[in-house]
Amino acid sequence: MRTESTSRKIFLAANAVILILISVVCVVPIIHVIMSSLSDPVALSTSRGLVLWPKKFSLAGYREVMKASSVWKGYAHTLLYVSVQTVLGVFFTSLGAYVLSRKYLAFKNPAMFLISFTMMFNGGLIPNYVLMSRLGLLDSIWSVIIPGCITPMNLIIMRTFFSSIPDSLEESAKLDGAGAFKILVTVYYPLSKASLAVIALFLIVAQWNSYFIAMIYLQDRDLWPLQLVLKDLIATAQGAAILSSQSGGGSSGLTVMLTKVVNYAVIVVGTLPIFCIYPFVQKYFVAGVMIGSIKE
Repeated sequence: MRTESTSRKIFLAANAVILILISVVCVVPIIHVIMSSLSDPVALSTSRGLVLWPKKFSLAGYREVMKASSVWKGYAHTLLYVSVQTVLGVFFTSLGAYVLSRKYLAFKNPAMFLISFTMMFNGGLIPNYVLMSRLGLLDSIWSVIIPGCITPMNLIIMRTFFSSIPDSLEESAKLDGAGAFKILVTVYYPLSKASLAVIALFLIVAQWNSYFIAMIYLQDRDLWPLQLVLKDLIATAQGAAILSSQSGGGSSGLTVMLTKVVNYAVIVVGTLPIFCIYPFVQKYFVAGVMIGSIKE
């Protein structure tokens, strides 16, 4: 059996300590938010520092959030946007990656340069808004879905992975009479589950957390996604608390306290679905990113 040196043991111990500290720094704020959202507004207002256990258990914050019918509409719209964008994004990203990974493709290098160029420079907000307006996509679900379907990073990761698949598999499929699309579906997709799962995860998280695009392109409140609804809910609750405190009403203090709990509840409501999805795709995450990031 190999005997580890003293320096190696010190290195491993230092790594363990650093990783534990990083984990604590990442996990403790999450616990604080969840426990604060489950606390009584009055008890929470008197607490100081981190809340690692509910201060007098209460669901007042969640009741205030769930009373808003717009939250349920926002959930439905976000699920629609996420599901449609993920399906279209994975399909079109893999389609473009397959074409760009072909060695016989003409003008492949200039095309990759133009795609990579957009990672550093883009037209900006105003040209994008004008483009959406000219296309007639304002106040449409497609104004939220289409811009995020394909990103240069996802395309490059998928293309690099496709380039690592042996050409002999494609040649064998061609001998059996398969066309390009059938080769992509029957040969490349089964070998790319890890990378496809990672691309899907990126698209889901990006769309779920997005509110700025919807805020710019969607004037119709009935089309707002969850994150924009929750942002508006926080602003409304804070505004009500400020007006109540300025008016000097007897319930002003309670309103301010309730606003704090509502803010925590909104954070939990907005992030809970991602916490539920991530464990199922986490096993593909490292493998998919590393495989797709290896240079040819």
